[in-house]
Amino acid sequence: MTQTTTVRDVAELARLTIADDDVDKVTQEFNQTLALFDALTTVDTDGIAPMVNPCAESQPLRSDEVKTLVNREALMQNAPASEQHYFLVPRVID
Repeated sequence: MTQTTTVRDVAELARLTIADDDVDKVTQEFNQTLALFDALTTVDTDGIAPMVNPCAESQPLRSDEVKTLVNREALMQNAPASEQHYFLVPRVID
């Protein structure tokens, strides 16, 4: 499989459209990005503990409290169609 074919396949999987004139440029940029990842594999990480978060600070969290944020009846008044307190929408998948 050629690099151009691989780039076209990756673009298709990512749902991207690449013009025929730009395939060579994208292939070159893709190869440069992969070269940067290859350079990362040469870094000596022996003796270095993995980090989950580089910040030593803790994240303040809000208290977990049950609250009623909206009035369901008021919201349902704006619905064009509803059933059992839920919005009815047109079917999009058969």
